[in-house]
Amino acid sequence: MKIFTTVVMLLGMVAKLSSAMSRNEIEVYLQSLYNDKPYLENGLLTSGDYQQRALVATQNALGGKEDKIEKFVKNYFAAACIFYATNGVRNTKTDELIGTDFVPPLWDNTDEWIVNDDYCTWFGITCFLDIHTDEDQQLQMDEQEIIEIQLFNNTLYGTWPNEVGLLGEKLVTIDLYDNFYHTHASSDDEDDYSWFEDMEALEYLFFGSTSWDAEGIPSELNSLIALEQFDCSYTYWSEGPISKDSFSDLIFLEYVDMGDNIYNYEANRPNGEAILEAFSSDLLPSLDRLYFDNVRFVDENREDRTFSMDFVSKMTNVIEAWFDFTKFSGGLPDLPENLRSFSVVYCGLSGDLSNLLSTQASLDRLWLTGNSFSGSIPAGIATKHTNLTRIFLEFNSFESGPLPADICDLLENSDIFEGLGGDLDNCGTESCCTCIGLSCGNSPDPTPAPTSEGDPPPFAICFSGSSVVEVEHKGSVKMADLALGDVVRVGNNKFEPIYSFGHKDSTSSAEFLRITTEGSSAPLEISPDHMVAIEGGRYVPASLVKKGDMLLTVSEEIAAVTGIKSVVRKGVFAPFTASGSIVVNGIVASNYIAYQGSEYLKVGEMETPLSYQWIAHTFNSVHRLAVMFGITGETYSEGEEGVSHWVAMPHKMFSWLVEQNIVVSMSLIGLALPLFSLTWLIELLVSSPVVLAVVVGGVSLMTYKKSAKKNIL
Repeated sequence: MKIFTTVVMLLGMVAKLSSAMSRNEIEVYLQSLYNDKPYLENGLLTSGDYQQRALVATQNALGGKEDKIEKFVKNYFAAACIFYATNGVRNTKTDELIGTDFVPPLWDNTDEWIVNDDYCTWFGITCFLDIHTDEDQQLQMDEQEIIEIQLFNNTLYGTWPNEVGLLGEKLVTIDLYDNFYHTHASSDDEDDYSWFEDMEALEYLFFGSTSWDAEGIPSELNSLIALEQFDCSYTYWSEGPISKDSFSDLIFLEYVDMGDNIYNYEANRPNGEAILEAFSSDLLPSLDRLYFDNVRFVDENREDRTFSMDFVSKMTNVIEAWFDFTKFSGGLPDLPENLRSFSVVYCGLSGDLSNLLSTQASLDRLWLTGNSFSGSIPAGIATKHTNLTRIFLEFNSFESGPLPADICDLLENSDIFEGLGGDLDNCGTESCCTCIGLSCGNSPDPTPAPTSEGDPPPFAICFSGSSVVEVEHKGSVKMADLALGDVVRVGNNKFEPIYSFGHKDSTSSAEFLRITTEGSSAPLEISPDHMVAIEGGRYVPASLVKKGDMLLTVSEEIAAVTGIKSVVRKGVFAPFTASGSIVVNGIVASNYIAYQGSEYLKVGEMETPLSYQWIAHTFNSVHRLAVMFGITGETYSEGEEGVSHWVAMPHKMFSWLVEQNIVVSMSLIGLALPLFSLTWLIELLVSSPVVLAVVVGGVSLMTYKKSAKKNIL
């Protein structure tokens, strides 16, 4: 009997051992997976450092462990590849934008990663879907398949590993939003997304505000046949075509955000036609939300091109469509009947609003701010669109006169009405408008896409937070890490303290021009209206800089511009120095912005000899004098961050001034110039003992001579 019992126990031990995998068996199994997947580095399991580290971690965690069968090995290894490929790792973008000596930070949150052999407990990893019942969730948890990867805003750097394709049978969600310096370049071909072909269960793909690369929208996207929601906004899926071949099989796709990218305009096939092909309801029958804001279309010479919005009428199932800051030509399109929310803020449209009366749509939200719509605002808009809760009409060219009664009645009769915006000419003094002009909050600067985190800044006078300056005795410091009093380089062998921040906001996103120059280790990222020094020492708005122009460098030499691209970055900063200049990423830049897209102030059609650099620097003499006399307190629009109160009100006043007629403009400028010239002169005397001594000596000498002359007489 004892012998029988012993045999049974030995057989049980053998059975248990058979359900465990040795370290060698784990490697052999994973190698077999690589051999079957062409996108996995040609079958070489240990070809990269992150694969080797992930293999060792998998062997350490699961080798010899009971019940850790092949499924667990595959899932653990694929997730470990994400960790080792993106946690504190450099990539081509960090080398290009920051420098090869940059040491990337680690993930913000690494809870349970690697140290726990149950990958379902790792931060950002989910093994069940919230939308299922408790019973379904428990069944999913028992299966221990990775269903969601949500690592948004977690400081991922490095490159996204193609090994994620191993999870394709079960993985439903990939959310990497707002990890800007994270790229997708795991192979020699940066545009290779062939791992998409294995992602048969993927429904949600969000990688907006990352640096994933592709020339336009790659055709491999069409492999994600279960895809329902997709966000590639603010990425390098840009500067290429939009093709229907990338969307033709995505019949479940409901949500698309492609904002803040650049796409090719094809002369033989205008992009209105291309968009029609890609987003028509015939091709994408489930699409109901499209966000296409701040998109540029460029031709082969990188010149901006526009086209009509007629394609919108073919998106018959779309409920919400936002195109803010994307430039079009022509008038308001025929709106499809299911459309409820439509936004075309600063889109360059013209004509009248008659289409709002003839459309089959019944809108509940409408933004028309900042176009060139003209004629009268027609009566009947509110009668046609009975569910309106918001309508914004400001900054157009409508005829003067009160708003139609039916629009005003919306505010009086509806308990759910939220906003009615217009210009003073239409709203009047006894207004039914809830806001007038700028107070409506529809800024003339591009705003982040609807999915972005943080509020957009009211205006951008800034550099990106990742821009680098040189601080005396410290070396290179990111713009986001600067503080008042830091002594920064402003020129060749010249340093000055920061006395103020015109703009200081670590959470908002803004549009920047990324200007690459010959021989530079990192591009200059600067807002379009911010001024930069060019050959000859003049300061011009960055929006005027073109490829081939010469910029002034820290060594007082010049460097040719080799490339310009619009990007969106999180964090906006504008340090002020006494000279009005600062060296950023090796390029001499101004502290200030220009208005009117011009180097010089324009009054009416006349360009004055007054440069915006001189105007801004002279005006800021008041602030600099205050600091000299000990008034150093800094307050901002959002508490400890935002726009400096020294800047916010003057900006509003000057923005208003440049829009006035020539009589008003000249009168006010004539009054202001002597006053601020005087404060500039006082600042010069106070800040320079030599000048002060010369002036005092000169005045004393003249006084003495007059006194002596009187005594002689």
